[in-house]
Amino acid sequence: MNNIRLFAAAFAACAAVFSASAQTLKMEPQAVGVTTYEASTAVNLVVVKPEIRLGNLDPSLFTVNTNGTERNVLSVYPSDSRGAFNPEGEYIALGLEKASGRGIGLSKGAGVWRDEYSVKVGLKKGKALKVGKQKYTAIECETDKALKDFLSEADYFNKGTFTGKATGKVGDETLTYAAYEPWSLKGDGKANPLVIWLHGGGEGGVDVSITLLGNEVVSLIRPQIQSHFTTEGGADGAYVLSIQCPQAWMRTASGTSTRGEYPSLYADVLKSCIDDYVANHPDVDRNRIYVGGCSNGGFMTMHMLIRHPKFFAAAYPTCEAYADANISDNEIAALAEENIWIVQSYDDTTVDPKSFCIPTFQRLMKAGAKNVWMSMFENVQGIDNPGQKLMGHFSWCYLFNDAVTLSQEQTDGDVKPSNNGGGSVAPQGHANIFDWMNAQVLTAPEQPQPQNGV
Repeated sequence: MNNIRLFAAAFAACAAVFSASAQTLKMEPQAVGVTTYEASTAVNLVVVKPEIRLGNLDPSLFTVNTNGTERNVLSVYPSDSRGAFNPEGEYIALGLEKASGRGIGLSKGAGVWRDEYSVKVGLKKGKALKVGKQKYTAIECETDKALKDFLSEADYFNKGTFTGKATGKVGDETLTYAAYEPWSLKGDGKANPLVIWLHGGGEGGVDVSITLLGNEVVSLIRPQIQSHFTTEGGADGAYVLSIQCPQAWMRTASGTSTRGEYPSLYADVLKSCIDDYVANHPDVDRNRIYVGGCSNGGFMTMHMLIRHPKFFAAAYPTCEAYADANISDNEIAALAEENIWIVQSYDDTTVDPKSFCIPTFQRLMKAGAKNVWMSMFENVQGIDNPGQKLMGHFSWCYLFNDAVTLSQEQTDGDVKPSNNGGGSVAPQGHANIFDWMNAQVLTAPEQPQPQNGV
């Protein structure tokens, strides 16, 4: 009798263990999707592989926690391992609502993604998943290394490196770059415009995805901005080249930081990188190369214009950090012949426009510049998050949200900041900065006319 009781107890214990195991569905984390917004990045997609194929994909059943933040699940669908919809897929993708404030910490410092980032998928309390005759009341799915493999718009770029001569010292420097080359343009046999972006001080390093996602540079490949550009054949779109230096563009050969007193350590290698890219892409229109960047990259934009006059068809420096005091009168005279549209916010305390772009703009006006413009916003208001006030230095948010539509008057008088497009004048009648940029084309200098039949 005692043996029977012991057997029954052991059987019951085993059954309980089996039952508990059967009620927990195991899922293997695969990847997360990262979206970049005007002032931050966020995980918006989680891809997992369940141990069995699921039939019930009701988003109201699931919970997702990313880096300690509970997220609202908006959608759940069968997918491939990279989150693309596939009705026969062995994986499931969970689409997440944008987190409040988007403060979910993908970066652990300037130019570096976090090593540890936790993601946990579970079932809501009191909910259950039914698959056939099996009922699951819990999900086992957790990782603290979610950023080891992530999906983003940076995946649409080709990545590479370029090594060339440093400036001011013996030796070479290596740059990292990312190039967006849509097949619709590569195969059309036409000349295509090239838009170059130079990053700010916080996006240097050797991981170009930091450059692309840190300031929403990927918006340059989105349809809204791509639609402003036309190729030689009339199709929409442009190539985009984002170049990353190991530290900051303002770094000198001696290791100090320059605001124009001395050349950048990367001045020569950057120009060589651009030349090499153009040489290896014969369908780039040499007369329609546009260069811009924010803060540190805005400095480098001005630096390139000064060092290489009439190479770029247009420039769009944003919160540029090239001190006006370091631009000579001869350099102002040369810059007055360029096509430039400056963007900044008047309340920028990182790069004070009163010491940088405003006096430069006023001097350019006095020098007779005809196609130099400046959008000066009062402050930086969120567009993704209306009503949210951002740091005054973040004027690139207006640029990448296609909200730079007007310029200040072309005068050396007082500046009148405006959050209505940045000013009151439509440059050359164009609706925004990208339409204006698209219209700028380098032209060969006029040749002297022969005199007296000679």
